[in-house]
Amino acid sequence: MVDIGLFGLIMVAIAAGFVLGWRQRGRRLQQENQHYGPKYFKGLSYLLNEQADSAVDAFIESLEVNSDTLETHLALGNLLRRKGEIAKATRIHQNLLARPSLTTPQLHEAQLELARDFIRAGLLDRAEGLLHELVDVNSQYKSEALTHLIEIYQDEKDWEKAIEAANQIGQRRFGRNTGERAIARAHFCCELAEDAMERNDLLTARRQLQKALGFDRQSVRASLLWGQLEHGQGNEREALKILQRIPHQDPELVVESLELVCACYERLGDSKGLQRYLEELLAQYPSSSLVIKMAEQVRWARDDYAAADFIAEHLRQRPTIKLLNRLVELYLLHSEGRARDNLQLLKQLVDQVLEAKPSHHCRKCGFTGNQLHWLCPSCKTWGSITPITGVEGE
Repeated sequence: MVDIGLFGLIMVAIAAGFVLGWRQRGRRLQQENQHYGPKYFKGLSYLLNEQADSAVDAFIESLEVNSDTLETHLALGNLLRRKGEIAKATRIHQNLLARPSLTTPQLHEAQLELARDFIRAGLLDRAEGLLHELVDVNSQYKSEALTHLIEIYQDEKDWEKAIEAANQIGQRRFGRNTGERAIARAHFCCELAEDAMERNDLLTARRQLQKALGFDRQSVRASLLWGQLEHGQGNEREALKILQRIPHQDPELVVESLELVCACYERLGDSKGLQRYLEELLAQYPSSSLVIKMAEQVRWARDDYAAADFIAEHLRQRPTIKLLNRLVELYLLHSEGRARDNLQLLKQLVDQVLEAKPSHHCRKCGFTGNQLHWLCPSCKTWGSITPITGVEGE
């Protein structure tokens, strides 16, 4: 069944073409209408018979392209693209580019829309060529073209080109603000640092991480990567110095650093230092993961019962499913008979709840998942995903 929005828009477009033609041609249209009139009514017939392809063809043939009708063509093309009718949208935008009657800025606008069609169709090479042309001629659509080029380079994981394109965008034109621009460039550098670390090119990795923190001093990802690098080289003190920036960079991401921090302290054999640091974090940035880490310290220093009491105390203050799960695990270690059977049943139920619930969400669009993504898979925002808090999270 033909889309109601598409039906209405083409109806308006055909009517607009007819009216505009009368205004522009005066008496000539009375003669030419013998030629053009049937195309209008043929387009209507196609629509009424739900033949959208033929209706678009009739629309292209019947509605003259000029400055007055350009917006109608663009609106229809954009609607078709949003509806997933990429081939039809492409046909409309290519038709516009073939019209010498349009001004240069109008042709550039049509070229940008055609590039968007190609991106949607996955024809990234063709889109990239059109976008580079808009950048090279310093079009008024240069910023939009560069933004789309960055999206393409992100998909292709060509981080050097992504940084180069981001550097060309004016200070006020990247995402919604310059903060997003800086954050994105920092993540591009982190991607390059990760690639270098995989090649064991630590000099390049450090250089890219320095650049990342130059773009965004609050980059938790850069600190985590640098901490991993130093830990891998046995530089535990330096790793801890870097990792201990994270609570000040983004308190919500403290939990992402805990495993690495504990590994550094353990390698140093500094259990007291670890306990002091965890206590400081817990006082300022309480979370279920921190309570569980602290409980492990209590368990190591004393016993399972003391660890269970520690968790139970925090469970009363900040109840979460995660803490309940760990408490049940500790009780299972020292239970038997019917009590053990009941605790195992409770543990199974809690495990099912935890498995069904996401652990992370996007602060911008609300996307949820079970791992930390540096680039939101839904809204494509860098650095917007954090652990979920509350009863079902941290």
